[in-house]
Amino acid sequence: MLVFNHSSYMDALVLSAVLPGEPIYVAKRELSGQIFAGPFLRRLGALFVERYDVSGSLADTEGVIAAARLGRNIVYFPEGTFTRRPGLSGFYLGAFKIAADAGMPVLPGIIRGTRSMLRSNQWFPRWTPLSIQIEDAVKPSGTGFASLVELRDAVRKVILAHCGEPDLGELVKPAASADTA
Repeated sequence: MLVFNHSSYMDALVLSAVLPGEPIYVAKRELSGQIFAGPFLRRLGALFVERYDVSGSLADTEGVIAAARLGRNIVYFPEGTFTRRPGLSGFYLGAFKIAADAGMPVLPGIIRGTRSMLRSNQWFPRWTPLSIQIEDAVKPSGTGFASLVELRDAVRKVILAHCGEPDLGELVKPAASADTA
């Protein structure tokens, strides 16, 4: 499983160009109905996950785990969304729950440059230098809630150290439920 910071709609396109094979992107179900993002993500083979309905979320989680067990590269943007404002937001727990349940290590990935290339609420990309960096894997220590939070925080710390953007703080506090996107 690869987990990247998220700063632009260009992130998935850039990663598709550089990652080996055909990565599977996990996206919040709300994106499937959007005019531009929906068809683009479907074309990339994205798995859409439900974040608010528990039964739908559990079924979606099993689908992601099955794809991972088939050897597919699963790509998450655990911030869940991006804004024009630079910075690394807090991470949802969904990716880390799936990694722990499947016994998969998480590779922290850093994308730099896409925020300047195509900002939020901008239609046309700009020319800008880009870089992709993938750090050493972080292994889950268990499947309990405390282990998920520990895994999330360890991966986020690595990404924050290399992304060159400020820390916008925690999004999901440890007492919150495990979201799937």
